[in-house]
Amino acid sequence: MSFAHMAWAWSNSIGDPLAKLLLLSLADRADKETGQCWPSLGRLAQDTEMSSATVARKLRYLEERQLIHRTQRNATSTLYTLPYLTERQGVSHTETGGCLTVRDKPISNNLSENNIYFEDFWSKYPRKTGKGQARKAFDSAMKKATLAELMDGLDKFVSSSQGTETRFIAHASTWLNGERWLDEYEAGWQDVLNDL
Repeated sequence: MSFAHMAWAWSNSIGDPLAKLLLLSLADRADKETGQCWPSLGRLAQDTEMSSATVARKLRYLEERQLIHRTQRNATSTLYTLPYLTERQGVSHTETGGCLTVRDKPISNNLSENNIYFEDFWSKYPRKTGKGQARKAFDSAMKKATLAELMDGLDKFVSSSQGTETRFIAHASTWLNGERWLDEYEAGWQDVLNDL
């Protein structure tokens, strides 16, 4: 069992609860080094209490979204690869069987999960003030929302803040502590000009 893969599976917004259950089942069986496992279709059906036909449909769903990669090993065995650790370690597309990576550079393995996500958040946040407080607020926010929700809210905030003087933009810790990722943002003036 790989706790890192389980945490990764939990953090993904998939849009289909049965597919998420299946992804969690695969993550539970994944090798911590390679992210690979090879349970039978029957075993996955038993684990998830779904029919084999439903498992087959949900596997296609996960593969279409690049959350898993399937390789037929022989007539009876399929190798499932979860791209999470291969993405983090900077393994090439060919080594992972074509899995998409979200990063171009390897990430140091000594960083905690939230620290990695925080650095992505910090790189996008438009005001670089109070990083220490922002890191603490980010850790708290991750207990209230998914990474996808935080980053989606941040993207909307950044877009609506374009053209705003930096001194009028809230500190990242204030934004996070105020759960501002839930705010509704109006389009920034730059977006309005682009629409004309």
